[in-house]
Amino acid sequence: MSLATKKWTLSGVTIGAVVACALLLGFALQRLIQTEAELASGSGESLIYALFQAHDEEQRLILDAYDWNGGRRSADDAERLRLQMDLAVSRLDVVSHGTLGRALADAGEDATIGSAHGNLMAFDETLQAALGQAGAIAPAALEGLRTDVGKLKAATTRVFLAERENIGRQRDRYSSVLWQAIVAILLIFACGVFIVARLLASLRSAARAEEALRRDRDFSNLLLESSGDGVIAFDADGRCTHWNSVMGEMFPAPCGSDVVGRLISETYRLPRGHVILNMMRDTLAGQSIHMPAHPTPDGGRYIEKFTYPVRSGSAIVGGVLIIRDVTDAHLARIQLVEHRDRLETTVKERTRDLEESLEREMRLRELYKGFVSMVSHQFRTPLSIVDSSAQRMIRRGRKMSEEEIRERAGKIRMAILRLTRLVSGTLNATKLDAGEIDFAPRRCDLGKLIVEACERQKETTPDRRFDIELDRLAGWVSCDPLLIDQGLANLISNAVKYSSPPDPIEIAADVDERWVHVTVSDRGVGIPDDERDKLFERFFRASNTVGIEGTGIGLHVVRAIAQMHGGDVNALPREGGGSTFVLRIPKEDALAA
Repeated sequence: MSLATKKWTLSGVTIGAVVACALLLGFALQRLIQTEAELASGSGESLIYALFQAHDEEQRLILDAYDWNGGRRSADDAERLRLQMDLAVSRLDVVSHGTLGRALADAGEDATIGSAHGNLMAFDETLQAALGQAGAIAPAALEGLRTDVGKLKAATTRVFLAERENIGRQRDRYSSVLWQAIVAILLIFACGVFIVARLLASLRSAARAEEALRRDRDFSNLLLESSGDGVIAFDADGRCTHWNSVMGEMFPAPCGSDVVGRLISETYRLPRGHVILNMMRDTLAGQSIHMPAHPTPDGGRYIEKFTYPVRSGSAIVGGVLIIRDVTDAHLARIQLVEHRDRLETTVKERTRDLEESLEREMRLRELYKGFVSMVSHQFRTPLSIVDSSAQRMIRRGRKMSEEEIRERAGKIRMAILRLTRLVSGTLNATKLDAGEIDFAPRRCDLGKLIVEACERQKETTPDRRFDIELDRLAGWVSCDPLLIDQGLANLISNAVKYSSPPDPIEIAADVDERWVHVTVSDRGVGIPDDERDKLFERFFRASNTVGIEGTGIGLHVVRAIAQMHGGDVNALPREGGGSTFVLRIPKEDALAA
C-alpha cells in the first residue's frame, strides 16, 4: 500500500470515529430522553387515587341515604345528602375527563365509569324527589348504587394491578436503556482515545512537516539571494512576506531594512495608481504579467518586471514580484537594432534606386510602345492625305487648275499641321513623364496667352466661334508661358474636337484669394460618369469618342503642366450637355510662398 493510500485510509478511519462518537452520543441521549418522557407521562397512581375517591364518595352517599331512610330527615340531613351527591358526581367527572379519562380509556374501564355515572344521575332524580317530599328513598335505587360501588372497587383493583405490571415493565426498559447508554459511553470513550492518538500523531507529523518546510524555506531563500534578481513576495493584502537583499540594493526602501510584514505601498511610498500596485492587483486577480525592459525613473538602468500569482489549491493567496536588471543586454540590443536599422535603410535606399531605375526604364519602354502604337494608328491618316494629294499632283501635273492646286496644297498643309501637332504632343508628353522639360515661371499676361491660343485654333477651324470672358482676370500671373500655352491649346483643341458648330467654345478666367481659374466649356459629347476619374491618364480615351481622332495624351499633358505649377485640372459635366474643364494654378503670391 502506498504512503498516500495509507494517509487517506487513516484519515477515513479518523473521520469515521468522529462520526461514530456523534452517533453514539445522540443515540444515548435519545434513549434517555425517551425513557424520561415515558416516566413523566405515567398517570396510573393518579387514576387509582381518583377511582378510590369516587368509590369513597359514592359509599358515603349510600350511608347518608340509609340514614335518611332510617328517620334522620332534618333540613341539615337533606343538605348533607345534596352535598354528598354533588361530591360523588364531581369525583366521577374528574375520572372520566382530561388526562385521567384518557388513562381510564387506555385501561379499558371507561364503560364502568360511564355506567356508574348514568346510575348516579338516575339516583339523583330519585333523591331529589324524596328530599322534596321528605319521604324515603326507594330501596331499588340504593341497590343500584351499591352495585356501582362494587364495580368501582373492582375497577380500582384492576387498575392497581395493571399499574404494578406497567411499573415493572418500565423498570425493565429503564434498565435496558441504562445498559445501552453505558455501552455507548464506553464506545465513545474508545473512539475518543483513538481520536486523541491520531491527534498526537498528527501533531508529530505537523512538527516534522514544519521542520521540512523550514529547511525548504531556507534553501529557497538561499536560491533567491543568489539569483541576482530582486524578489518581493506579498500576500493577498499587499503585505510583504519576503524581500531579498538584491531588491534592497536595487531599490532601497525609505524605511530601511524593516520591510517584511509591512504593506508594500506604504514601505516604498507608492502613490495610488502606480504601475507596481496595478501589477500586484492584476496578479492577485490571477494574471501572470511581464513588463518589457524600460528605464528606471532616474534613467540609470533598464529593468524588466515579472509577477506571478501564488496559489493554494484553487485560491490565490499572494504573488511574487521579480525585478531583473537588463541594462547591459538592453544597451547591446539597442546597438544591434541601430545597426540593423542602418543596414535596412541602406538596403531600402539601394532597392528604391533600383526600383526607380527599373520603373523609369519601364516607363520609357511603355512610352516607346505607346508612341509606336500611336504612329501606326494616328499618323497614318495625315500621311495618307499628303501621299494621295502629292500623287494626284504628279499625275495631273500642268493639267491641274490653280484652284485645284491650291485645294490640294491646303490639304497637304492641313495634314502636315495635324501631323506636327501629333508629333509635338507626343514628344512633350514623353518629356514630361521623363522629367526632361524645364519649368521656368515668370510674370506673364495670361489673358494674352488665352487669346493667342484661340486665334491659332481658328486658323485650323475657321468655322468655330469662341466666347472669351477675361474681365475678372488679374493683369499679371506667375507661370511658365510656354507650358501654359501648350496646356491651353490642348484644352481648346480638345473642346473643338469633341463638339460641333454652331455651338461656341466658352472660355473664361477669374481669380480668388489663392487660385487662378481658366474654364473651357463645350456642348460636345460629354464624358461618361464612370470614366471621369481615368480621363487624365496617358493614352486613355472615353468610350463615346470612337471615330474621333486623338491619341489620349492631350489631357494627360495638361494635368502634368498644372501639377508642375502646383495646381490641377478637373473635368465637370455641364448642364444641358457637354463638358467643362477647369485649369487651376496658384496666384503669384501663393506660388512664391
